[in-house]
Amino acid sequence: MGRMITVGRGFGKYSFNDAVLMGKEGDTILLEPGHYAHTDGYTTKHLKLRGLGKEPNDVVINTDIYVKEGGSLNLENVVLDSHTIEDSNTCYLYPGATLIARGVVFMPPENYPAIFANKGTVGLTACTVMQDNVKRYALYGQNGSNFILSQCDVESIRVEQSKATLQSSQIRSSLAVAKNSEVDADTLFIATIREPYYTLLVTDSSVLRITKLVLPAGQADAKAVGSSQVTVDEDNIDGSHLLTIQQDEDSDVRVPNASVNLLKKATSTAESSTPPKPTPKAAAESADPHPDDDDANQAEAKPDPEPEEPAIDQLRAMVGLKQVKDEVDQFVKLAVFNKKRTDKGLPGISQSLHSLFLGNPGTGKTTVARLVAKVMFQEKVLPKDNYVEVSRADLVSENVGGTALKTQKVLDAALGGVLFIDEAYTLYQEGGTNWGQEAVDTIMKYMEDHRNDLMIIFAGYTKPMQDFINMNPGLRSRTPNLFHFADYAPAEIADIGVTQIKDKKFTIDEAYYRKTVEQAYKSDVDHSNGRWIRNFNDRLLRIVANNVMSHEERDDSSILNTDIDELVGGDAAAKKDKVKGLLAELDGLVGQQSVKNAIHDLVDQVQVTEKMGDKLGKVDQATYHMVFAGDPGTGKTTVARILAKLFYNLGVLPKDTVSEVSRPQLIGRYIGETEAKTSKVIRDAIGGVLFVDEAYQLTAAGNAQDFGAKAVETFITELENHRQEFVAIFAGYTEPMQQFLDANPGLRSRVPYTIEFQSYSPEEVAEIVDRLVTRHLNVNSVLLKKVVATHYAQLPAKEKANGRWARTFYEKLVQHHKLWLVNHADTDDIQQIQDEVVMESLSWQI
Repeated sequence: MGRMITVGRGFGKYSFNDAVLMGKEGDTILLEPGHYAHTDGYTTKHLKLRGLGKEPNDVVINTDIYVKEGGSLNLENVVLDSHTIEDSNTCYLYPGATLIARGVVFMPPENYPAIFANKGTVGLTACTVMQDNVKRYALYGQNGSNFILSQCDVESIRVEQSKATLQSSQIRSSLAVAKNSEVDADTLFIATIREPYYTLLVTDSSVLRITKLVLPAGQADAKAVGSSQVTVDEDNIDGSHLLTIQQDEDSDVRVPNASVNLLKKATSTAESSTPPKPTPKAAAESADPHPDDDDANQAEAKPDPEPEEPAIDQLRAMVGLKQVKDEVDQFVKLAVFNKKRTDKGLPGISQSLHSLFLGNPGTGKTTVARLVAKVMFQEKVLPKDNYVEVSRADLVSENVGGTALKTQKVLDAALGGVLFIDEAYTLYQEGGTNWGQEAVDTIMKYMEDHRNDLMIIFAGYTKPMQDFINMNPGLRSRTPNLFHFADYAPAEIADIGVTQIKDKKFTIDEAYYRKTVEQAYKSDVDHSNGRWIRNFNDRLLRIVANNVMSHEERDDSSILNTDIDELVGGDAAAKKDKVKGLLAELDGLVGQQSVKNAIHDLVDQVQVTEKMGDKLGKVDQATYHMVFAGDPGTGKTTVARILAKLFYNLGVLPKDTVSEVSRPQLIGRYIGETEAKTSKVIRDAIGGVLFVDEAYQLTAAGNAQDFGAKAVETFITELENHRQEFVAIFAGYTEPMQQFLDANPGLRSRVPYTIEFQSYSPEEVAEIVDRLVTRHLNVNSVLLKKVVATHYAQLPAKEKANGRWARTFYEKLVQHHKLWLVNHADTDDIQQIQDEVVMESLSWQI
């Protein structure tokens, strides 16, 4: 057991230098909060350092550490800062050395990687590895090194003849896999796009495998050459997140949604990054493992891109968003006017660049923000072409004081350009410790200090953003520019969809596609604008891919109308046939003629309503919430499932799902929980049918204090707010359901239909039993029906459970048939239920 050596002030504590020099293998040096420096650095065989602060910034060590061959360095909860030390890595591992770090921030000098491993092993957990010079890699390994990173934030990585495993980690700028290396990543986040360098570079027979790749908004570029492999299972590539990969003929690239350009001849990568120069100390103690080339450790630059269309023209070419385009145009003109006046030494019109982007999801807020950032740079209003996109997680820390530091770091990174804070309202929360408020306070001061060299855009849904704006009195005055992102019209959604299809080089019957998209968008409750059409097209292209692979003669660049029909459940004729089939299925049920008539009438009403269309006006558009009243076992759930499919094929609902709930799923244990549970149940059922079984139990207590009354009040609100977005069916006994409707005056007006389910006669119960049996077995149906009807007619009224009794009888009959087979093993027909077994049923207790 090693010693604990404490560094700090007070009796029994040591200076940092003394503790390192006296420490031996197995010892742990504990560092109290403070700043420690030893700029001459250390060369060590075994060293273990642990910071005692609440977070790494509490213990800052200004030094560099070299680990001897076969040695180990263990670091925890500290900042290792060597950025002021010339010609040095922060950590250098000689062959066979190991670095294990948890919760450590590595800060290197400008021209050297923070961590360099030569045949070494590096394990990092929740660490940050920085490098301000984008031409230099932050983490570098060669000659059989092995990196394992978990939940880390690394500026850039390069491996040569080495392996790396990345788990839920972020790379800020670039990843290079070279010289027969392998990198495996589960979820890999890329934070920024660094022009003009490749985000991903895979060369010289190397392999890069990524389960899920998350790119920032904008155009990222990658390169795979020299018999290399790149495989990505899932990504977020879309119209806002783009990836173009240059690939030579010998390499294999499999990245869904990426644009791949084939190079005629593999490009030499000799100019790409190689290891850094050694420090004088390293060279003195070991043979120099590094080539002495000052320009070698540079990320490979991309070829000069084609001239880009001006950002303002790209914005104007976007579908819809007329109001936003007008608002941006006025905003930019005023900003340019101000800049011209101030350049002449004249006073400008007072204007803050900080803005609010308000609108529903998928309305283009992120895309417009990216283009606005380019416009502001191209018009020389802002000094840098710098766009940084963050959310609450990038700003807020749960450690005391950590939020201010984290937010300050983001602000500094965005200075000179545009900072886009997505879903900014999440910084607002009521009650408890409001870490989001600390982030806002930090942003507020920065906004005032940098009025002319930073534009901050707060984005989010319109209503929640009002709470956010109100959380700080000065926030509204500092963000005077409001941009209102309206929802896209169905025709505009179709325009976006056509553009996306054409961008992917597919041909399509444009008129048919537009008609289908507009109808689908109108009937769907998910009006997430651009996200909706992107998901629609993704599902469509998956269908196309499946159909092309199943029919090799098909053109792989054509989308057929049948593909579109398959996505939306069939064309109009097919859906009409399905309606006929469902009505036939309904009519084939035993009994319940009045229910069948009611459903037929309802279908006729829906079809007439569809023909009349908008002529009815929005106020008179139908709602189909209803009550199913009747005893248990009368087929209420079965009919609800058929009705859901009917409503789907009639275009009333976008889904044919049925969500079945009862009182326990709706009622909470404390004040406020019932409303939340009921709202969640309704939200989950949106788009389909919500079937509330034994609904009368919600009002059975008969007093306002019962939580069931709160569930009913929530239903009344939601039935009106979402009157055409789902269908609620409240089911239960006839008399209690009338009392349920009378319990609240608002229920009857919002639930216009009541369908009565009659109890089955003995003959109808017998018919149900016979149908259940003859699905899989053979029986004397005449005898069976007679026996069942007789048995059921003799039951007391309270035991007559209709279809439920029929199913129980059927299951018991099958059990007795199996017992009969055990005792008659020589029988030839095991499917035949004997008459004697049927007759025995008269004596059963069911």
